[in-house]
Amino acid sequence: MVSLVGGQCSRARVESLTRMNEGVVLAAQKQYLAAVEKLQSAAAIDPTNDQAYWNLAIVHMEMQRFDAAADDLRRAIDINPQAAGYHEKLGTVLMELEQWDQARESFERAIEIDTHLFKAYYKLGQIAERQDDPQTALQRYDQAVREGPRFIQGYRALGRLYADLGYQGEAVQVLQAGLQVVIPGTEDEAELHHLLGTVYQQQRNYDGAVEQFRAALQIQPAMREALFSLGWTYGLQNNREEARRYLKRYIDLAGAEAPAHYLKAAQDRLGQLEGP
Repeated sequence: MVSLVGGQCSRARVESLTRMNEGVVLAAQKQYLAAVEKLQSAAAIDPTNDQAYWNLAIVHMEMQRFDAAADDLRRAIDINPQAAGYHEKLGTVLMELEQWDQARESFERAIEIDTHLFKAYYKLGQIAERQDDPQTALQRYDQAVREGPRFIQGYRALGRLYADLGYQGEAVQVLQAGLQVVIPGTEDEAELHHLLGTVYQQQRNYDGAVEQFRAALQIQPAMREALFSLGWTYGLQNNREEARRYLKRYIDLAGAEAPAHYLKAAQDRLGQLEGP
């Protein structure tokens, strides 16, 4: 009798895994409704199949159904509470739902299980900033780059926050460290150069700022933020010709998505530079 029950359980698990895999294939083909149906049937056949709930959550996230995704992940966690990735993903979903305290608890649980989850530290930093706790945010971003030394988002966030808090020296160190590990020629490198340039500008190191903004534009010639920043910095150096050149390029490329106050500032500054 025991072996019969065991055989039935084994067959149920095999059928559940088969349907789950079919659901994953459908999801990869963006047939999300059919994928949900397959994955729900997989979970119904074997309610202990936590991976079915995990994959169902991923599909619901693709469908922007975050409440459903949170429910799926909680079911997966009930079955396998030691899966750090389940807690981390639940935190991400709860951030989408703007449930900040619950999201923080999920990420904290994730790093209790696995202390190397650098993205969990990063998202804890984002939550801390959201909740006006910059010192905790600094700590979490620092942990993110320590655990993920090539995680460029972490360097950007940590460097930006240091600069926002007035710690320009620390910001420079962090951003320079990021430039040591970033993949050359990428958008990430351009953004690090631009951010480092803004910190140099705050320090009134205008030559350093110009160098960084030009490095960003060498990678992304149409990077609007760098065009504006370079033109503005040349203006601060009283290099009127180069200031006009880059501010004009910024205005030409600004488009509808450009912040209105930046566009107005560029136009006003250009008008001053073209005067006597």
